Amino acid sequence: MTTHSLTAGLRVVVTTAMVAAAATISLAAQGPPAGAGQGMGQGMGRGRGMMQDASHQADMAVFHQLLDNGAKIRRQVTARPDGVESITESDDPVIAKAIQGHVEAMSARVTQARPIHQRDPLFREVFAHADKIVLKHEVTARGVKVVETSTDPYVVKLIQAHADVVTAFIANGRAEAMKDHAVPAR
Repeated sequence: MTTHSLTAGLRVVVTTAMVAAAATISLAAQGPPAGAGQGMGQGMGRGRGMMQDASHQADMAVFHQLLDNGAKIRRQVTARPDGVESITESDDPVIAKAIQGHVEAMSARVTQARPIHQRDPLFREVFAHADKIVLKHEVTARGVKVVETSTDPYVVKLIQAHADVVTAFIANGRAEAMKDHAVPAR
């Protein structure tokens, strides 16, 4: 469809959306305002302080897609003395690809210490100890198998708590994602 076939009202909406997107990209490129650092920004993740890197919005879009499709996802988690092993899959090929992409993106975030979901105390703590986490994953026909381990007993608790929260995200969707999750005792 070309802009010539759009109504005048829709042209205004499209133009407004394009201007808003350009402004958002411009603000993101500028980084957080002075003194804001990598914190929560201006209110529940909507401020410029949350725009920590270029892939943040894309990663969050996939995360929300998975939250909204929890009924199509099955997950098995096995606790290990050094962490967890999980298999997360879906019979829906679109959701299976989203799971695979999400795990790849989150693995990169852990490896590169690029935090996400920092308003949640558990996620803040997991990323604070990212250098002590070994994360290996392999793609399955319908999703992904992940082995997440550490030699640090406290980090093992964090890994296991995170696995429990991911399972709760699948079961409860966006309502669970809005909760703050407790950090385990040392």
